Amino acid sequence: MTNAKSEIKSQSLLPDRFRVYFWDTSFTGHELINWPMHTIERVLEYGQWKDVRFLRKIVGDETMRSVVKSSRRLSPRTVNLWTILLDISKRETSCFQKPSPPIPIG
Repeated sequence: MTNAKSEIKSQSLLPDRFRVYFWDTSFTGHELINWPMHTIERVLEYGQWKDVRFLRKIVGDETMRSVVKSSRRLSPRTVNLWTILLDISKRETSCFQKPSPPIPIG
């Protein structure tokens, strides 16, 4: 994702209902500004549809495409859904790429 922080408006605070997606951190509302890729991944993977729509309005489809293509944290099921919704070829995603061969030890 190319410089997502610059693409996201600094006034784009997340509503308190997004707190559930950040169970392992102290939620501030600035997550989208500070960690855009991580925030988008969490909402795509665990979010309710209303929260996905909210986020999509803020960041736009190009940023969403970029995250879906490059993420290794999204499940294949989630990536598959978003390749359909955002018209992305599965071959363009990191999720569906053949893994690198293991490094031989010894």
